Amino acid sequence: MPSSFLSSFVYRGAALAALSSALLACVIEEAPPRRLGPDSTSPSPPPASTGTVGGTPTPPPTTTPSPSPMLVAVDTDQVMNADPGQGVGIFTEYAAGGKWHIWWTCDTTISQKQCDVSLAATAATGTIGALNAEQLQGGTVNTPDPTRVEAHVTTTTQVHGITFTTTPGAVITLEASVGGLSEGPGPNRSFFFFVQDGKINGGYAGPLTNPLQLQGSKP
Repeated sequence: MPSSFLSSFVYRGAALAALSSALLACVIEEAPPRRLGPDSTSPSPPPASTGTVGGTPTPPPTTTPSPSPMLVAVDTDQVMNADPGQGVGIFTEYAAGGKWHIWWTCDTTISQKQCDVSLAATAATGTIGALNAEQLQGGTVNTPDPTRVEAHVTTTTQVHGITFTTTPGAVITLEASVGGLSEGPGPNRSFFFFVQDGKINGGYAGPLTNPLQLQGSKP
């Protein structure tokens, strides 16, 4: 793999692995992420993108219907680290008590391009509260209704992100685009990363849906 994009993964205070990728999680297992609900049937892979992430995008084919969102478990109280500017990724972390941290990076150091990131998170139950956008300098954030937060920013070699709270154990639906695209190149094609069972994306190397539903493993 190329030099580090995901520089380390912290699990119970110890770095388990040095992960590296530009858009791809390391392949550890072939099993899909652990599902939590009735909407968790394996989706058909979406069509591959034909555009570039940092440059002017070419929209992907639209002949294949969008699959239902996958519902995945996120290890509670685990965090990730990534080198800003080294790869495109949207990272979701969950802490006990309904605390969410969603943050992202671009591949500007490699591509010399910027990433126009638009993101929205919607709580399935309860409301979104305690919104903090200090990590979104230069961007915009709004809450069109009490259950939803939307963020937009141009990212280059920094880390951007937001934190908020939901009812403990609530499912959130995360949808995002980078440069107008909802997926990237490569076999995995997903911008989304999370920790499941101590591994990035549960070790799953296949495509994730966008939108993606996430729930903390412990409230």
